[in-house]
Amino acid sequence: MKRRPSPNIFPILLVLAVAIIFLIIILYKVPTKAEAQVAFVLDDWGYSLNNIDALFQIDRPVTLAVLPHLRYSKEISDRVIKYGREYDIILHLPLESKSGKFPERDTIRRNMEKNRVLSILRADIESVPGIIGVSNHQGSRATENKEIMKIILEELKKRNLFFLDSRTTPVSVCGNISGKIGLRYAERNVFLDLAQKKEEKQCRAYIKKQIRELINIAKTRGSAIAVGHDKKLTIEVIKDSIPDIEKENIKIVPLKELVGKYEK
Repeated sequence: MKRRPSPNIFPILLVLAVAIIFLIIILYKVPTKAEAQVAFVLDDWGYSLNNIDALFQIDRPVTLAVLPHLRYSKEISDRVIKYGREYDIILHLPLESKSGKFPERDTIRRNMEKNRVLSILRADIESVPGIIGVSNHQGSRATENKEIMKIILEELKKRNLFFLDSRTTPVSVCGNISGKIGLRYAERNVFLDLAQKKEEKQCRAYIKKQIRELINIAKTRGSAIAVGHDKKLTIEVIKDSIPDIEKENIKIVPLKELVGKYEK
């Protein structure tokens, strides 16, 4: 009885090899989904040192917005600079608000002369060591005023400092001016802790809801910036929310990485 000749498997192996190579090329060229980014900024540092150690436990990039000329403004900046790692400092510049409530020392107002505005601004900048940018403290009235903001933003441009608009008014002129003068600029997307809640449980739930909003914006737009305040509870919730943020393929980055040219 004759044995059947074994089939020549070389053509089959060749076709299979070509198919595998083709599949690898296709998969290599398909772009993976870009990782979204968020940045956290905490305002109003300088009144105390109560929360600075808790902040350093977050172990992710956070930017501190430090008010000028307060008792602990310089000490907080010095500690952040010494601690290093991924924490940055910006000046939290007091600007005139529509409410007029609780103005800080030398708050810049619309009716001030240019020399006075620059004198205050320069003194504020010098009072907080190590800043890489500036944000507005309050300022719902001042940030609507082209003349005042042009003076301020042009000075920041000269000093190679960026501006973060806290967006305390929906009709801020800061973005347009920044675009015209080529100033590095960013806007706040979410406020974490402005709601007036009486109970800690309610406050915690609100901050968590705002972080969920931050995640949603980042996934839609590619990035988002959250602004909170020097509060123990806010710091705790940010720290506790890190696993939820990162499992959504979102990276927590320094604010400076999300600062760029103004785009409307």
